[in-house]
Amino acid sequence: MANKPWAFIILAAIVTACTSSGYYSGFEDLDPAGWAYGDTVSFVTDSCVAPSMMIALRHNDSYPYRNIWLEVSDSVHTDSVNIELCDVYGRWHGKGIGSSYQIAAQVPFPLTPDTRLNIRHVLRVDTLRGIEQIGLIPTP
Repeated sequence: MANKPWAFIILAAIVTACTSSGYYSGFEDLDPAGWAYGDTVSFVTDSCVAPSMMIALRHNDSYPYRNIWLEVSDSVHTDSVNIELCDVYGRWHGKGIGSSYQIAAQVPFPLTPDTRLNIRHVLRVDTLRGIEQIGLIPTP
């Protein structure tokens, strides 16, 4: 009888353990009217965060610029990320269907479990139009 509690704990740990396909990921919808300069999108990772994560950005044809600059921070790090969305000829780099595209860039520092990752755009516009969602996904 004394071994049953340990067996249950070991079984629970195996069932809830992270796998390569079970890493944390999440997306946040942005306001269709635009992403205001001061608005920060936050993600709180869980215990299944991959050591290397990517910022995924979903945008549409109405995005008016070639790239986007993001400020990425947690409680220890702050860095900027430049994501080039299209080439000099206006061809989008991301993959998508219709007028919606997704592109991803590496988070510039490693994440640890239960981290709050904050992301905001740092372009010199009050409201950035054409960005639909921003997310955090594991590096393939």
